[in-house]
Amino acid sequence: MSALTVPSSPAAIKKLEKQLAKQAKREDAEVKHALKDVQSTEKHKAKAQKATVKAEQIIEKIAKAETATLKALNKVTHQHDTVVVDLRNAERDGEMKRQEDEKLATELKAKKAHAAEVLQTQLAHADERKTTLRQLREGAGIATPESTLSDASSA
Repeated sequence: MSALTVPSSPAAIKKLEKQLAKQAKREDAEVKHALKDVQSTEKHKAKAQKATVKAEQIIEKIAKAETATLKALNKVTHQHDTVVVDLRNAERDGEMKRQEDEKLATELKAKKAHAAEVLQTQLAHADERKTTLRQLREGAGIATPESTLSDASSA
């Protein structure tokens, strides 16, 4: 925050206190939104991870079916071709799922970093507000619970 000019009237102090309270409320909402966004992304990542595992299981299953079909190739050439196509599709889908999982992992990391940054900013601003309020009250001669405690402990 910039250098403080202590308002002389209680109304001006009250107005500044309201502005600081509104700022704190906006920042709280921003932190809440960022954390909710992280939580949502974590859920999407978990779903993508499950889908990747399932796709890999499907790939293994289709690969086994391909091997069995190759043994009976002379009898079932058409069936073998169908299974090969299914395998390629499953591999393509599995790769797409893995890519999505990697993308979501990166996105989750970035969102967690952003949430931590927003939280740090909010904490810094909260400390600045406390300091500002204390200075305003001391400048106006208004006793605060903190100042009466510090006066009592120094006596």
